[in-house]
Amino acid sequence: MTNGKDRLAEARRSSGASGCVECGRCVAVCPMAEMYTNFSIEMSPRGVIKKTLTGDDVIMDKNIWYCTECNAGTDMCPQGVSCRDLIRALREIAIEEKVVEDIKYCTRCGKPFLSIPVKNFVFDRLEEEPPNVLNLLGLCPVCRREIYMLRNAQVL
Repeated sequence: MTNGKDRLAEARRSSGASGCVECGRCVAVCPMAEMYTNFSIEMSPRGVIKKTLTGDDVIMDKNIWYCTECNAGTDMCPQGVSCRDLIRALREIAIEEKVVEDIKYCTRCGKPFLSIPVKNFVFDRLEEEPPNVLNLLGLCPVCRREIYMLRNAQVL
């Protein structure tokens, strides 16, 4: 079994994070800016990449849990840095090292995730929504996105 530092180095390598030139294109297209009133550089893909590269304790950083894993930053990156792959790897390390509390397990795929950022966002905006909307909080980000895309594809 590899330790957290080895896994972090592998996450940097596999995501291409070391290639980041800090152009900010990932930040410009990040949907979190519209979702969260407290959006900041620390929460942005660029901020998480920078923390990962500078040796900050990014695994303990709550900001890794706000990402929607939309891949927009990766699509815009001139260096091909995969923000989504980095975030996923950081989350896996945090879960495996048990440095986070309140881990949930997706009711659809069974994968572990932390729902607090999404729950805060949804409850702040959708307090009066019916139960079927709030049931989406029991799903991991990947399953939520898949259901959202399937539902919206049928509308078109």
